[in-house]
Formats: sequence, structure tokens, C-alpha cells
Amino acid sequence: MKKKPSKTSIKKDTDKYISTKEAVKKIYNIIIENSHIPPKFKNASFASFNYDVCPRENIKKIKAIKTYAENILSAMDVSQSVYIYSKFNGCGKTHVAISALKTAAKEFAKEIYKKNPDYYSRRGISLNDHNWRPVFFMSEVNYLWKKRQYNSKDENLERELETIENAVMNSKLLVIDDFLRERDTDFVFGNLTAWLNHRYDYNKPVIFTSNNEFKMLARNDESNPYYKTKQLKAATYLASRISEMTKGYQFVFASSPEKDYRQNSY
Repeated sequence: MKKKPSKTSIKKDTDKYISTKEAVKKIYNIIIENSHIPPKFKNASFASFNYDVCPRENIKKIKAIKTYAENILSAMDVSQSVYIYSKFNGCGKTHVAISALKTAAKEFAKEIYKKNPDYYSRRGISLNDHNWRPVFFMSEVNYLWKKRQYNSKDENLERELETIENAVMNSKLLVIDDFLRERDTDFVFGNLTAWLNHRYDYNKPVIFTSNNEFKMLARNDESNPYYKTKQLKAATYLASRISEMTKGYQFVFASSPEKDYRQNSY
């Protein structure tokens, strides 16, 4: 008859391994450390979002984005991206996008853990050498500012730009904040368009936040900033690509110049 494990052997196993929940949390923490999320949003989550100061019509949309993030692995199968637009600043778009990024990070942490549970559950191992970046946050404005400051003698800036550009290409889920705020045509119709095509082709979704409707890029009138310019054809193509990427997940958030979610929440 097979002997039952002794209390001593059970204790030794407990001393040797941590729980699945703890192991996944350790992986998640490394992912978030590498995600480039600004310190201001350290505590941002769907749970910490102040729904009381949010326009009621936005709540259903926020919950849909939360569900999307919870099912990110399925979204990747069909390369489903998300576009969050509001006319005015201050309705919590960035908070929601980062909350989605963190929610997805938990799913990616579970996925990493499942690949080698015995290793990741081992007590005392350090994960600091793992450079996991399945999720990444990029502010379009901040990236372009750093790009303009670029000097090959500044090694720190050079490394940071390289990290951003690699993550923009390779992360499984990317947030691009303040999308289309800049009018840098070389960037918009060069790197940006190439990045989005690459991500779409390789099932790597994007969550866009913007105060500009991407559909304006395809308009044949003065509301299109590239109307009557040589970039009109490229702008129309970009609008078509984003429309295809975000179909069914284009959210227009109610906003107002009088009401600022940030002033009531931070």
C-alpha cells in the first residue's frame, strides 16, 4: 500500500515552492516594471477608476474594454485593436487604457507561468533578469519629443529610444496614447504606418487613445489636416488600416471642456 506523505515532507515542499498565485504575481510585477507605464498611473486600474465623476454613457464602454482586456488572448487571434476617442481631454481615456494594459498583463503572466510552473514556483529564484515586455505604453508626444532631442552621444537616450521602438514592434499589446496629436508627417506616414502594418500582420493589437478621429484622415475636405497635400493618399490608407484594426471596438467617450475627470480623481 502506498504510504501517505509525512507532515515533514509536506513542510519541505511548502518551503521549497510558493503558490501559483504568488508565482504569477511575481511574473506580473516584472511585466509591469518593463511596461513603460508612467509613475502617475502606478495605481491606475478598473477598480480604482472613479465612476462617480464619469459620464454615465461612458461606463458601458469602459466595461466593454475591461472585458476585452480580460480576453486578450482571444483578441490576439483576430488581431482586434481598440480606438478610444473623445473630443476633449480629461475624461479618463489614459486611465482606462492603462487599466486594460494591466489587466492583459495578468493574462500574459499566467501564460508565462504555465510554460514552466515548477521553475517559476520555486521559492527564492530571482526573475529580475527576465526582460518580459508583452505589454507596453507609448506616449506619441513624448516619443517624438525624445526623438527630436536625439544625439548619438547621449547613450541613455539612445538606449531608451531603442527600447521603445523594439517594444512598439514586438509587444503583444501596445497602448499608443495621444494618437495623432502631432503633425509630424515623416513619423505618421513613415514609422507609425509601418509599425501598425507590422502589428496587424502579426496579431499584435493596439489600444489607441486620441482627441482626434482617425476617420478625418480619409475626408476629402478641410477637416482633414492633409487635405490638398501630397500626403492625402497615405492618410486615407492609414485611416482604412486603423478602421480595419479597430472595427467593432471604436469607442467615442462623452467629454466636456467644463468637466475634467483628472481634476476629480487625482
